[in-house]
Amino acid sequence: MQPLANTSSSAAGEPLPDPAGTVLPTVEALLDESPPREEVVAPASRLPLLAPPSNIMLQSAVARLVEQKDGIDALVRDGLLAGLLPAAWNAVPGNELRAFVASVVPFASDAVRGDTVPAQVPLKFLLGQSHRWGRNEVNEPKSLAVYLAADERASAGGSDPAEVMLLAPLGLAWAHQGRSRVGFLRAMGVATMAARVTTLPYPEASQLALYQVTVDGVSQVWCVRDNQRLRVLTAASLTLPLLTAYGVAAPQSWPAQWPDPLEVGAELAQLRGGRDVVEVDLVKLVDKIRRGKAGEAWASASLMQLHTWVPRWRFFLASFIGLPAALLLIAALALPGQIEVAAVAAALGFAGGAIAALAAPWIYARRKHLS
Repeated sequence: MQPLANTSSSAAGEPLPDPAGTVLPTVEALLDESPPREEVVAPASRLPLLAPPSNIMLQSAVARLVEQKDGIDALVRDGLLAGLLPAAWNAVPGNELRAFVASVVPFASDAVRGDTVPAQVPLKFLLGQSHRWGRNEVNEPKSLAVYLAADERASAGGSDPAEVMLLAPLGLAWAHQGRSRVGFLRAMGVATMAARVTTLPYPEASQLALYQVTVDGVSQVWCVRDNQRLRVLTAASLTLPLLTAYGVAAPQSWPAQWPDPLEVGAELAQLRGGRDVVEVDLVKLVDKIRRGKAGEAWASASLMQLHTWVPRWRFFLASFIGLPAALLLIAALALPGQIEVAAVAAALGFAGGAIAALAAPWIYARRKHLS
C-alpha cells in the first residue's frame, strides 16, 4: 500500500484512487467537522406535481419569499426577534401563517376556494411555520421524513394529513395543515410534499396599484385594488419584490384627486382597533368626507331642529306660565269686568311667543347638529 502522501488529492481537490482500487477522502473532507447530511430517498409518488407559473421572475420572487420566511422562523426560534414582528405572526397558535400571508400578500384570502386535489407541492414555493420544532428535535428524522413525504399524507381520511392553500396566479402556496413539517422536510433535502391542495384566486396585476405616501412623517406603501379598496403594506420589503415580479407597477405618488393621505391615515387608525390588517373603502371615505364638510356648513334652523341643546325649564316655566299668570291676576284686579278678555289676550300672546321661539328658524347652527 502506498503512503498517504502519495495518494493525496490532486490540485483540483479530487480524491486519488490507490492501486488497490479504494478511493481515499480529500483533505477538505477530512478537516470538515460538520455532521454528514442525511439523504432522504422519498418513495415514488403517483400524485401529480404542481407546476408553477411560467414567469421566471415570479418563480424567483416566490422562492425568495419562502427563504425569507424560513430565516424569520429561525430567528424567532432563537428568540432574536422578540417584540419586533407583528403580534399576529406569532400570537395565535394555528393562525400565525395565515396572518403572515394576509400581511405580506395583500388581498390574499381563502374565503373563495376552488377545487381541492391531492398533489405533490414543490417545497421551494411553499410557506411553512417551522419555529416550533425542526430536524434537531426528532429522534429518527430520516424515517419521519419518508413518512411525511408519502402520498398517504394527501388522503382526506389518512393519518397526519397535509393541506395546502395555493394562490394559483402567483404560484405561492402555504400550509394550512402540517405547517411545521414544511421546514423539516426542506432541511432533510426533500423536494416536494404530498398534500391536499386547494386553489385560491388572486387579483390580476392590472387590478392592483402601489403608492408611496408619507403620513405624520412616516413613509408608507399602500396597495389599492380596483381604485377602491386600500391596504397598508406592513412588510413592504417582503411584498414589493413579489408584486412587482407579478407585474404590478412600482410605487407611484398618491393621486391628487383622491382623499388626502392624512384623512386616509386617520380612517386607518380609526378602523385598526388592534388589528394588523385593515382595509379602507376609498369610495365610502370620499362620501364620508363630503358629508362631514356639508355638516360644517351654516344653515337657518329652529330650536326644535337642534339636538345639542337642553331647555332651561325654570326660565321657560317662569316666562311662559308664571308671567302670564301674574299679568292675568293684575288684569283681573284692574279690569274686574273684562277678565275674560285679559285672560285670552295674555294666553294667546305668550303661547304665540313660545311657539315662535321654539319653531321659527331665527338662529344659525351647523348642519351636523341638526336632527
